Amino acid sequence: MFKIKFVAISFAMILLLTGCAAKDDFADYSAYDYPPVENISAKTQLTEYDGNVETIWVSLTNNGDEEFSYDYWWALEKEVNGEWRAIRFITDSRDFDCVIRCITHGSADIPCDLKGYVKQPLLPGHYRLWVGGEKGRVSAEFTIKE
Repeated sequence: MFKIKFVAISFAMILLLTGCAAKDDFADYSAYDYPPVENISAKTQLTEYDGNVETIWVSLTNNGDEEFSYDYWWALEKEVNGEWRAIRFITDSRDFDCVIRCITHGSADIPCDLKGYVKQPLLPGHYRLWVGGEKGRVSAEFTIKE
């Protein structure tokens, strides 16, 4: 009886250690490839975050004189072996503010609420968030620490 319990417990532990390792939740579609946008840049509030980060604020900056419209829609990617892969959204219905905003010159902060929309915790690595609007999107890169 003891041998049977020992084997069962050992088998369960092996399954947990090998089959339940954390994996990235990549989308089945390709990564985003937006055309470059002149005079617009984006930067995350911090360069490094914990994997349980719920909201990342991105500062969208217009260095030109032409008005740029933007929204609060965002997309997330992770760099893997030199290629960007899209992170899957865990829900089909994303609640976000669709109001169109404009900046003529200067910066605006965009909240990218990750909680409830992507699998958490995010695994360590190099990521980027795409923000912007109809005229184009730009990326802001950051790292999830070990």
